[in-house]
This record gives sequence, C-alpha cells and structure tokens, in this order.
Amino acid sequence: MSLYDLIFWDVDTQEDFMLPGGKLYVPRAEQIISNLVRLTEHARERQILIVASTDAHQPDDPEFAAYPPHCVAGTPGQQKIRETKLGDAYVVPNRPMELPPLSALSGYRQVIVEKQKLDVFTNPNIDALVRMLGLKEIVLYGVVTELCVECAARGLLERGYRVRLVTDAACALDEAKAREFVREFEQRGGKLCTTEQVVGDIR
Repeated sequence: MSLYDLIFWDVDTQEDFMLPGGKLYVPRAEQIISNLVRLTEHARERQILIVASTDAHQPDDPEFAAYPPHCVAGTPGQQKIRETKLGDAYVVPNRPMELPPLSALSGYRQVIVEKQKLDVFTNPNIDALVRMLGLKEIVLYGVVTELCVECAARGLLERGYRVRLVTDAACALDEAKAREFVREFEQRGGKLCTTEQVVGDIR
C-alpha cells in the first residue's frame, strides 16, 4: 500500500466540542475519546497520515448567528484535544495559499485543515490537497455526526473516494438526523465500521 492509499480523517476533535465545559460541548463526546486514542496511536505506529479538520473562527463569524461562539482562533477551546494531536502537524489555513510539494508534506504525520463553516470543503485549498495526496480510501470519524462529519463524508463521496465511517468514534447531537445521514451514506456507497475493525484491518 503506497503512502496515501489510506488516510484517517479526523473531524473537529477540539476542546470546545469534546470536553465538558467546552463552549459548544457535544454531550457524551468524551465517551469516544478512548477509541480516538486507539485510532490516533495506530495511525502514528503505522505511519498513516491523519487529515484533521478544525474550526478556526473569528469573533464575528456568521456561524455565530446559529451557534454560540466556539473554537475562536487562538483560544484554548480551539485546540485539538491532546489525545488526537500529533506533534508534527502541517496547518492549512482557511485562505488561498500555495501548498508545499508532496515531498515536503510527506514529512508530516498530521495535516490540519482550518475552516470557518461546517463544511471542510469550504477551505479554498482542500481540493488541491486531496488531489495532491492521491487518496483512495478514507477512514472518517469525529464530531458532529450529522453536521461536520456528514459534510466531510458527502464531499469525499462526491469526489469518488471510498469512505469508511467509524461509528464508535463519532458522536451526534441529534440521533434521528444522524441515523438518517448514515442511511444515505450507505446508500451512496459509504461503509460502516468499528474502531476494532479498523485496527484489525491495519494489522
């Protein structure tokens, strides 16, 4: 398997979402942290790249008309939780930029893609990034299942990638909407799996 035949895609595992007391805490999100640890550690051990989306809001972002202020750039709550944070991360900001060559990017174990909306594909660099990586299969997990995870899944499926959703490493706010998304996800060719199945496949 070449370097980017398989990557892990970590959606918004940030302190404001994942931890009680966070600005936009997702109830029960801390219950998936043990599985996030397993996925992150196996990616590290097996040298699997992790693409991680993160909210990086400005104080006046339009999204705050619908949601309380959260993940404001530079605040503690905007940081990834330590369990999903790798030291050697390359950050892709939410503004047009020239990406480094693949040879330079391959020196990083984590690429953090910043966004100011629910959909990571609103970052103007994301399409160039996924094309450059030459992805084939994505293992997807994080929060929130029926919001940002759904947006990432839709974007990846629309671009023709194989996507596996790790059901026990994702967390929803609205379980009914999450189930509706999962049904559509499977109908469009997405696959469901567990953390144990992912770890077993990698082994």
